[in-house]
Amino acid sequence: MKRKMKDLVSDNIAYRDNGMIESLDVYAPNRVNMAVLIIVLGMIAFGIVMLFSASMPRAFTSQGNSMYYVIQQGRFLLLGIAAGAVITFLPIKKFDKWPFFTAMYLMAVAMAILTRVMGRVINGSRRWIIIGGVSFQPSEFIKVAIVFFIAGYRSFIQRLRKKGKLRARTPTGQRYVDAFLDVTLPGVLVLVVLLIVVLQPHMSCFLILSAVSAVCFLCSGIPLSSWLRGGGILLALCVVFGSVAFLSMSTEAKEKLESNFNHVVTRLNIFSTMKAEEEEEKKADEDEMYQSEQSIIAIGSGGLTGVGFGNSRQKYMYLPEAHNDYVYSIICEELGFLGGLSVMLLFWAFAIAGLLVSWQADCLFTRVLTAGYTSLLTLQAFLNIGVAIGAIPPTGITLPFFSYGGTANFFFMISVGMILSVSRTGRKRKTVKLVV
Repeated sequence: MKRKMKDLVSDNIAYRDNGMIESLDVYAPNRVNMAVLIIVLGMIAFGIVMLFSASMPRAFTSQGNSMYYVIQQGRFLLLGIAAGAVITFLPIKKFDKWPFFTAMYLMAVAMAILTRVMGRVINGSRRWIIIGGVSFQPSEFIKVAIVFFIAGYRSFIQRLRKKGKLRARTPTGQRYVDAFLDVTLPGVLVLVVLLIVVLQPHMSCFLILSAVSAVCFLCSGIPLSSWLRGGGILLALCVVFGSVAFLSMSTEAKEKLESNFNHVVTRLNIFSTMKAEEEEEKKADEDEMYQSEQSIIAIGSGGLTGVGFGNSRQKYMYLPEAHNDYVYSIICEELGFLGGLSVMLLFWAFAIAGLLVSWQADCLFTRVLTAGYTSLLTLQAFLNIGVAIGAIPPTGITLPFFSYGGTANFFFMISVGMILSVSRTGRKRKTVKLVV
């Protein structure tokens, strides 16, 4: 009982002349961030409606049920919402221990290796595992796990330093020890996962993981001296091991490695062809350009207000991935520039709300965790939009809460649950004056 009172009452207490308490400041109750919650629920509702419109023709043709993709999406979203709700009401700092972030890292490595060995190749990328007839995309778990690992690792190192551990005998030695622990060691561990992912090959996951990992490191308070020394050591290790690995490979292995990235070259050719003005500069053929061109046609035909909800023409098999990677194109076609802008504003609002939670975090673990998951969802959303409008090469990235994808949306909700948990129990608490 005394401990609960201590958690509720701050040290700021005013007394009357007779020694009785006149007023005291008490901590405000733990509450989730309503801005994040409302924005995410709004995106889920908006996404389900647009997924129904975009997927209806394909679902009816291939499955005999126009609601097929919506039902499948709804199942995974309900599971994700349930899991996210449980995480929201768990005290997030209870997971700030080395066994948790170690387990998450090892599971991420295991998932990456399993995908490399057993994964099914779809559209040139090995990213799916089929278990009992259900397809599962391990890369979505890996994204969540790596953010958790970096947050837990940085917090663990900080606690050890506060206890007076990790000390070197000389100031110079201390600087190199700090650089190794701050940048080199975690950098090597993350690069191991990135290497396995890129060899699958799964370039979109590689790019997102690289960017989100960089965000996590940047917001974890690493000194510039550690960046320079640790980054230099990490770069030297990459050059040495990369050179040794390349020189020791046989000609056949090099050719196999090169052919492994043929689809990446094709996508770069698509992008360069879309930007080319001269005929001789165009490297992709009409079949390779088809989907990107149809996406631009869909967006352009929408105009300012769109052709009307449900009236898209491109979704009738003209745009093959209308319900998945290119759902944003259908949104723009049916709801116009205003509909596309509303999606972008929703993700900008989510980014601002999530980063505000990170700014208010009361420890390193919660700050890195929230910044990482906020940047993960926001970055993935804007990369998908960039592909749809032709600003970047096709990458196979889905639009969170809008594109069809059970695994992805389940782990997006896990990420949101983590952010809400931080907003509830992992940020600085406000105080309110209670007059007695």
